[in-house]
Formats: sequence, structure tokens, C-alpha cells
Amino acid sequence: MSERIPTGCEAIDDLLGGGFERGAVTQVYGPPAAGKTNIVLSAATELAAAGDSALLVDTEGLSVDRMEQLAGAGGRDADDVASRLIITEAYTFEEQEEAVRDVEEFVDAVDLVAVDSATGFYRLQRTEQEEGEALRAVGRQLAHLLSLARKHDIAVAFTNQVYTDPDSEQARALGGHTLNHWSATILRVDRFRGGNRRATLEKHRAKAAGEKAQFKITDEGLVGGESR
Repeated sequence: MSERIPTGCEAIDDLLGGGFERGAVTQVYGPPAAGKTNIVLSAATELAAAGDSALLVDTEGLSVDRMEQLAGAGGRDADDVASRLIITEAYTFEEQEEAVRDVEEFVDAVDLVAVDSATGFYRLQRTEQEEGEALRAVGRQLAHLLSLARKHDIAVAFTNQVYTDPDSEQARALGGHTLNHWSATILRVDRFRGGNRRATLEKHRAKAAGEKAQFKITDEGLVGGESR
């Protein structure tokens, strides 16, 4: 089995069975400011710090300051780490589709592809018809990335947002079964008092759903608490 891609947080890595799985897609979802972007960005910078490369498809505007902060954590040369991060910005749904197609050009040079977020533009669709087609398009993007992950033994991760289910009044991942189908692993992230975060494993090929881990976001990266 190929080595997984660590996230830079031991508690989250333990929860995931070592990190993001190669040859598969991992979904990280949760409400705004829960820590989704920090998890995928931390994984990318840790990978770059180890001498490998990562590709980020950015649809929401990554914080350059945060990226530099993580790249330089622990006294690392931030410029050297950042030089191994390939960032593609998308400002429309069409540009996101193009960026995902273009990932194929980089797969021989990277070990991780992250899309942050895969559903930011999808949720802006106004009519049911537009929304349905956008959801199918995101599904096709994930299918394409999964194919590349399996063929080239890379890890793929994407962040996803939430909506409130009117029946249960609970927050659920956008895209429902369509996006969950392409996700070998699903990690939900929540924020609660004191700046603490909780990651909950909702789907995994080798571990039971429902396991949890606590972590905090600090200037130096992600600091884990106890898993349970």
C-alpha cells in the first residue's frame, strides 16, 4: 500500500489512518471557518516541506499570509516550501472545470491535488435546472480526479460546504449522494468554543465511521488533541 499524505496534524492523521489516501478522493466538509482549508493547506505545505509537490485549485481565494505562515512553520524556508506549491486560481465555474481538466498536465510532478472548494460556485446556481447540471458537472470533475489519482497513485482532497436539511434541520454536505459516491473518505469538521475544532470520520474504507479527533489552528499549524 502506498504511503499516505500526512496533514501535519497527528490527531487527524490517526483518524484518517495515516493521512490522505493515495489513489482515492477525500472529502473535507463543514461550516464556514471550521478549518477545512487549513487541513488541505497544511497537508500541501507539509508535503512541500518534505521535498515533494502539491497542486491546489483555489476557487475561494487562499490567504497568502496563512500559506506563508504554514510554509515557514518551525523555522522552515517559506520561499523554498512555497516553490513546490502549484496554485491554480478559478474565478468562475467554467474556470474551475478547466483547472480540473488541466490537472492531468501536472500529475507526474505532484503527490497531492486539492480543490478548495469544489462546491463554491455550484451553490450559486439559481434554478433547480442550473443546480442539477452544476452538481453533475462537479461529479464529473471528481470522477476525472479519481481516475488520475488511481492511475498515477496520487492523493486527491476537496473541501465542501454545508446546507441545512429542511427535514432534519441538520447541516449536511452539499451535493449529497452524488459527491459522497466519489469520496472514499469523508471528514466532517466543526468549530466550537475556545477555538477548538472537531473532526469526525463519516466514511472510510478501513475504519469505523463516527471516530472523532480534536485539534486547534495555531500560527505554527494544526495542533491535535485526543482522538476517540
